[in-house]
Amino acid sequence: MQHKTDFFNSRAENWEERHYPPAVRQKLKAMLPKFRIATGDRILDIGTGPGILIPYLREMGGCLGRVFAFDISYPMIRQAQRRHAFPETAVLQADVHHIPFPDRTFDRIICFAAFPHFETPSLAVHEMARVARPGAGVVIAHLMSREELARHHADYNAVARDVLPDHNAMTLLFRDAGLTDPDIMDVSGAYIAYGVRQCADSRRRAGGNLHAFGPAQGRQVEGPIEFPSPPI
Repeated sequence: MQHKTDFFNSRAENWEERHYPPAVRQKLKAMLPKFRIATGDRILDIGTGPGILIPYLREMGGCLGRVFAFDISYPMIRQAQRRHAFPETAVLQADVHHIPFPDRTFDRIICFAAFPHFETPSLAVHEMARVARPGAGVVIAHLMSREELARHHADYNAVARDVLPDHNAMTLLFRDAGLTDPDIMDVSGAYIAYGVRQCADSRRRAGGNLHAFGPAQGRQVEGPIEFPSPPI
């Protein structure tokens, strides 16, 4: 995992300029309505990198919305903090396997351009579901199809094995975490899996177990967020 983190740390400085030129941003803007964000939503941006989504999420959430974003790479979040220092936005360093927020906190969970890099996908989805409010949408999205993304990652040794689960495997991940079976769009230039966090009774009927991996670990965020210091 450290080798992979080093890969992203070393590329943080100009990640946004390199990977999100105007043509790619146009594709991203076309995808945003599929996230189904409403005015006033509390939004969690998982794997934010240098904060690519933050300005769009702020705009969609409106003045009453709040955006919380995290990434495991400290150089990436430093970029995000410098670029997007807004009162209604918090950026912190965290691990998706131990999301440092209480249960049922967010109205929308967005994991954009990050999911294949997670060490334990099942735990990551369980954590997403845990911090989602009943009825909240959970979104996994990329600006490439599953096959296109696999070919793209194959060019880099550190992430060559990082692929999206196939349709059946992704459905099982969502279902086991207590989410509805995802609507999956997998076409050239776009991948989106969208599921909804069910209520507790529905999760029991569906066989989902949000606590199969035990309680969340790490610092719980309550009230004002303090940004962490750089790792030594």
